[in-house]
Amino acid sequence: MPTATRPGLDFSPEQLRFPPAAGFTIRADFTGGEVSSDLGALVLSAVDQRIGLIDRLAQAVADSRDPRYVTHPLRDLLTQRVFQLA
Repeated sequence: MPTATRPGLDFSPEQLRFPPAAGFTIRADFTGGEVSSDLGALVLSAVDQRIGLIDRLAQAVADSRDPRYVTHPLRDLLTQRVFQLA
């Protein structure tokens, strides 16, 4: 039971339809399915594996800690922080 709220915008409780953009139909679907709240982290992980951003960050940052007392490498600390923010 779609209802028009504004011209070109239709919606139902399960789906939003937006006006076409560049010839594409755009819809937002809220019916569930296999959804993860970790999507940002999953995408970030795939991108990082592809471009090696965290490795390059770890190489660019000077680690002035005494190696005798280091349990976690700088790369691991950066990875944890970046993924916490995602």
